[in-house]
Amino acid sequence: MDKLTVQNIMKPSFESLRPRDNLQKAAMLMRRSKLDSLPVTGADGRLLGIMGKANLYDAVAAGMLPDTPIEGLFVKKNIVTLQDNMSYEEASEIVRESQVGAAVVLSKGGKVAGIFTKAGWIMAMFNKEELLNWQLHTILNTMHNGLVVVNSKGLIINLNYAAEKILRATTSHSLGKPAGFLLRGLKLDDVLVKGQVAIGIKHSMDDLSLLCNITPLIREKQINGAVIVFQDLTDLNRIASELEAVTELYETLRSVMEIAYDGIIVVDEKGIISTVNRAAADFFRKEPDRMVGSPVDEVVENSRLKAVLKTGVAEINQLQFIGGVPYVASRLPIMREGRVIGAVGKIMFRHLEEVRDLARKLGNLDQQLAYYKKKLRDAPDGRIGFDRIVTADPAFKQIKEKAEIVARGTSNILITGESGTGKELIVQAIHETGFCSRGPLIKINCAAIPDHLLESEFFGYAPGAFTGAQRSGRQGKLALADGGTLFLDEIGDMSFNLQSKLLRVLQDKCFEPLGSNRTVQVSIRVIAATNHDLAQLVREGRFRSDLYYRLNVIHFHLPPLRERPDDICLLLNFFLEKYNRIFGTVIRDISKSARQILLDHLWPGNVRELENVVERIVNFVRGSQIEVGDLPLYLREKDRNTSRASGQSPSGQLFQTGRENHEKEMILAALNRAGGNKAKAARILGISRSWLYEKMARAGLNSPR
Repeated sequence: MDKLTVQNIMKPSFESLRPRDNLQKAAMLMRRSKLDSLPVTGADGRLLGIMGKANLYDAVAAGMLPDTPIEGLFVKKNIVTLQDNMSYEEASEIVRESQVGAAVVLSKGGKVAGIFTKAGWIMAMFNKEELLNWQLHTILNTMHNGLVVVNSKGLIINLNYAAEKILRATTSHSLGKPAGFLLRGLKLDDVLVKGQVAIGIKHSMDDLSLLCNITPLIREKQINGAVIVFQDLTDLNRIASELEAVTELYETLRSVMEIAYDGIIVVDEKGIISTVNRAAADFFRKEPDRMVGSPVDEVVENSRLKAVLKTGVAEINQLQFIGGVPYVASRLPIMREGRVIGAVGKIMFRHLEEVRDLARKLGNLDQQLAYYKKKLRDAPDGRIGFDRIVTADPAFKQIKEKAEIVARGTSNILITGESGTGKELIVQAIHETGFCSRGPLIKINCAAIPDHLLESEFFGYAPGAFTGAQRSGRQGKLALADGGTLFLDEIGDMSFNLQSKLLRVLQDKCFEPLGSNRTVQVSIRVIAATNHDLAQLVREGRFRSDLYYRLNVIHFHLPPLRERPDDICLLLNFFLEKYNRIFGTVIRDISKSARQILLDHLWPGNVRELENVVERIVNFVRGSQIEVGDLPLYLREKDRNTSRASGQSPSGQLFQTGRENHEKEMILAALNRAGGNKAKAARILGISRSWLYEKMARAGLNSPR
């Protein structure tokens, strides 16, 4: 609370007189200001004296005319003045001793700053009393202990929120009742009659066990009541029991750790060793006391406990080399309320052949784990926020910041950029961060669904709407997205006919399912994305201008990876860490020449291509460093047309050709990996089967379905 000063109480606007002013003006100003005296100031605003009503009366009684100047009539000595920075308490002492009704307030420079009246002082007293009452009320109701106040007759006059909660009572039903109404059997006679203080009184009532302190309220040697402060011992007894159980559990865990054959090390959230068992201490040839308190990296070679602290992901049965010898190690995070507060590492002391046999089994498990982790990553309920979008590029950072701001609204958003630049990640982050996160995120790939099916996908259909329709009808994507976000991917490939129908939905927020006359109202946020130049499509008449302006309320253009060179190394390390966890590898570095090849590459497939390259590398690299020979063949080719090192920008046609060739290679690799199965190849590529057929046709890879 700010300190109360004279400046907070005084009247900053006031009337003042000059020595040459006459009696008539003095009388008029006193009447208008309703003050008994007015300050007389000089030309510089400094105080010269006080002209009071008494001075005015004396002048009139002496027969002076109204136009007589007040010079020589006002008081110049023994004037009551206050400084504007004087505290309330200091001013109160002066005002109490003063016989006048007002005082002049001066600033540091000696100029008149305001008038301090007793009426203003009294109002300040009332305001301060009101503030103190509010503060006292707040303190009482934020106390953990219960508090009951009784008057001299033992009747309840106040109780706080904690007392209501502990005693299961309400203030309205308790006021005016005897103290025994709430605290049955509690004796108050010695306190209310003799004024004695009672400390540490244990009082049991029903299922409650209370510890009470009772203090009399004494004023001017009269006992006016008492304050009863009590604490619920029921909670303390429960906490004591829990602490005892925790202590027993700790002792049990210590015993288990000591009899374990494996070495066990526990670290805190900073990676400092907090507990170690005898087996681990003997293995490292150190005393447990000397290991505790040391950073784990200084004690354990190639430890990944800090990585587990950072990711919160357990690493089970991983190979760890200590002194050149392979051991099987497991690392598990210690979680509390969703936060990593430490980690446990376990080293299994086994023979090398056992380790190799186990490693072969782990290799098979890693493949299964990678498959299921990919399934989880691709699941529709995977949540992605802006913190999951990795970038060091200033332009992309600005896009993230602006996207996080607009996520709070419901305006339509258009996101453009080449394939693989992260448009879908931005969409998911906007949805999860914004108001629509309480609803679903429904995605429609406008290029992956044939034109004749797009309308039913969008609007759904009524029972029997057309031949082959489900009997019960079907909800469309618009209805499914109600209350959430509708993501229109590849909006530039939407048919012209459907564009007009979508425009009506954006304008009226309603639609009619196929074969139905019923209008369905929806509340959705629409986010569209495309790798086409929609403005150019509008000029060519291939995209409706009115729909374009409806979608282009907020526009984000994501720069391609070739324009974000700082992100290449950052994303490379991010994906290496990701696939190291998935495949259980320990690739930690990349050679300078291999890194330069990645930096020189134009990345027509952008971030998606970079991730695929890293995943391929992690599958084949056997050491801890990536060399040039580990890179895909097409990156190692000395083609100056696709290298930054040439110092020339490729033409649009050359870039398009390189991109198409890259897509063709990816499709052939997926088909080869899937054994020619188109559905499986589509899943590997992360696209629909119909979209795979479309891309195969464009690449000249047509084959029977």
